[in-house]
Amino acid sequence: MISSHHAVDVGTACLQPITRPSLHRTIRLSCQIRCSSAVQNVTAPQQEHPGTSNKVQRKRPCKAFKKSNSSSRGIVIQQLLRIETEGAFAGLVAGSPIADDLDSASRDSRQVTFSVSNVVRWQRRLDFFITHLTGKACSSLETTTHAILRLAVHELVFQKLPAHAISEHVNLAKALVRPAAGNLVNAVLRRLIREQEAGILPEPPLPSADTPLEQAADMMAMATSHPTWMVQRWLQRWGQKDTLALLQHNNRSAPKYAIRVSPGRKLSAEQLVTELQESGLEAEPSQVLSDDFLVVNGLQHLIRQGFLERGDCQVQDEAAGLVVALLDPRPGEAILDACAAPGGKALYAASRMQGQGRLVAMDINKRRLGALRTAAAAQGVKGLIETRTGDLSQYAEWVAQQPEADKQQHQYDKVLVDAPCSGLGVLAKRVDLRWRRKTEELSELAALQARLLDAAASMVKPGGLLVYSTCSIEPEENAEQVAAFLAHHSEYQAESAPADLVPSRLVTADGHLQTLPHLHDMDGAFGARLRRSL
Repeated sequence: MISSHHAVDVGTACLQPITRPSLHRTIRLSCQIRCSSAVQNVTAPQQEHPGTSNKVQRKRPCKAFKKSNSSSRGIVIQQLLRIETEGAFAGLVAGSPIADDLDSASRDSRQVTFSVSNVVRWQRRLDFFITHLTGKACSSLETTTHAILRLAVHELVFQKLPAHAISEHVNLAKALVRPAAGNLVNAVLRRLIREQEAGILPEPPLPSADTPLEQAADMMAMATSHPTWMVQRWLQRWGQKDTLALLQHNNRSAPKYAIRVSPGRKLSAEQLVTELQESGLEAEPSQVLSDDFLVVNGLQHLIRQGFLERGDCQVQDEAAGLVVALLDPRPGEAILDACAAPGGKALYAASRMQGQGRLVAMDINKRRLGALRTAAAAQGVKGLIETRTGDLSQYAEWVAQQPEADKQQHQYDKVLVDAPCSGLGVLAKRVDLRWRRKTEELSELAALQARLLDAAASMVKPGGLLVYSTCSIEPEENAEQVAAFLAHHSEYQAESAPADLVPSRLVTADGHLQTLPHLHDMDGAFGARLRRSL
């Protein structure tokens, strides 16, 4: 059995040469894209549009929360303020004393999750209504008052709740801000109800076919609650119809989820489908990975019924599974997963190796690698997985300094670089990510990705395979990154995704894996096979 301890000290600073705080934040966020973990306190970035900013605290965000303010709506406001002022991640804001009073399986808990996610998702469109109703920019509102108005407008406009819900929001504003704030909230929401009943509440318009691109991007971004810069990029690439389809996919309140059958439970996909259906959950085999993956209509039922806790399955998107299929791990191979945490791809790869071979999972985060080892034991693949804490570039430099006779043990049949990226392919599930990203981060990330690929190039045996992947849909992180790598590494050639591993409809003209959320109904992802010459 291979040890799961650190085999070599290869350093822990992923970005040692780069000190820009924005890029460090980017990497932390990119790691979170691949898996949820504890809330990290990061500075909430500023937004480019009035009424949609993650505001610097204008005044006190709110009074201290007490039990009297711990209704489900009060907890929603508390969590929204943590996201707004502390930079907490939407979906990862559990853990406060107030939120912990709610049973995670309770109706109130589910309502809190639903409200937080949807207010964050729709905040720009909500601010359109608030600006209209108040007659002033949202940036002039106190942070807590603004959060209360966002929640109230969502309930009244999106959820169509009756007008008597207004009183709770008014009481929250009086309790958390001051009595005058309650009066403001009451006036704004009463006007909203009057305009709704009269049919005169305005809606953000969509562009016509001949609207100039910049104006069309701003209109679509407002209507669908996205940053304008993202929409403009996609309009330039795909046009209005496909861009609108992507934006609408990103806004689905109940995204489709996929789960992977745990090999340690000795259940086939068909058997697990039967168990799930008998428990009342809709489930069916994946159309692209039918042996190992199922598609389900929600996660709450899985959690409540204990399927995840028992280890019957793991949440993993089909797109992530397709990247492992592209790698095609086989029994007896030596494989390096160079950016492994939180470990979903490493675990799936190990499960396909049928108990034979060696998989080294490397990452800069020691704690998350510990969680990977725990998961590997639960899934019956602990004997295949060895973890190493460190940065791939430093590992490659360390190997280069070793005697020639020792270098071969640090070369692998296959290397996976699942690189930190913008994550713009997973916006449907990471509702806050759209507001955290900055356009300039794409070039910074591209530089990091290039550095990781260069380091990985030396770790592949002659004749071996390097697979590069992201959960991005942006060309400079994907096909352009691969083209640049090949231009500087004549010992590598691109290899088309084999038809028996990846469905042809998911393969680009260049032979790369590319999934697009609005076309393929899964996360956006990219993968390329790069073969090293003998």
